[in-house]
Amino acid sequence: MKERTKNGNYHLATSNDSTQVAARVLGKGPHVIFLPAGPGDSELSWSSVAEWMSKHCTCHLLETRGRGQSGDHPDHSPNRLVEDVLAYAHSIGEKAAVVGWGSALWARVASQNPEEIVAAAVYEPGAGEVMTPETGKRMGETFGRVGELAAEGKTAEAARVFIDNCDMIYSQEDIDSGAPANFWSDAAEQLPLFMQESRQASGSGPGATSPETLGKIKVPVLILHGERTSRWFSDSVQHVAGHISNSTLQLIPGAAHFGPITHAEAVAGEMARFIKKIHAEG
Repeated sequence: MKERTKNGNYHLATSNDSTQVAARVLGKGPHVIFLPAGPGDSELSWSSVAEWMSKHCTCHLLETRGRGQSGDHPDHSPNRLVEDVLAYAHSIGEKAAVVGWGSALWARVASQNPEEIVAAAVYEPGAGEVMTPETGKRMGETFGRVGELAAEGKTAEAARVFIDNCDMIYSQEDIDSGAPANFWSDAAEQLPLFMQESRQASGSGPGATSPETLGKIKVPVLILHGERTSRWFSDSVQHVAGHISNSTLQLIPGAAHFGPITHAEAVAGEMARFIKKIHAEG
């Protein structure tokens, strides 16, 4: 993984099963908890956005179990990951917003309607519910091979398999930017963990983007989407927004799915305005 400049301090909390979770904290103002995206840790996923948002908010780059400075545990089920986030949020001692990208841990957290979480902001959540059978079949085959290689310790090869097939979910604008290849290459060493989380999430109750889960979310939700994103992410955004009672859609001009990296300032600006407004309203 590429080295990144790290400003700020670390804050630690203890999850329900005694696993320690950590976050790098920078800035001041309303609290914002950033969650890892896909196989990436929060540093890889959000460092550029957090640097911009730290001018207006206290940014917590949270690493769930097995990532970054956090401890690990064999149990990476969705409920445990939610517990990690809520234990960390409680440890702050003040209300916070939660931020996600692609992955749907943010929705599982928000659907609990915990008193510590006052809002959620998400960039292009992916929803399996709107995936075509053809894309779903190709996705399954691709991740089957990714999982095999990751289990053999061939993480760089595993990342390359996904990169070579990423047109199934990313737009050509995304691919041409180079951001997907860089992201998955930098996150390659975490692919075994990512696959473990995916396996443990399978069959564990309603999906994170199911109408049942989304319908339980009562906090305000900002959903950002890129102007040049793929059809699947565009459909996913509409699906998620349509099942949350209090959601706001906001377009990021010129961006695709990797907007938090390629258009970090624009993404940070929209998130900061939304979160500051929610906090000001009490």
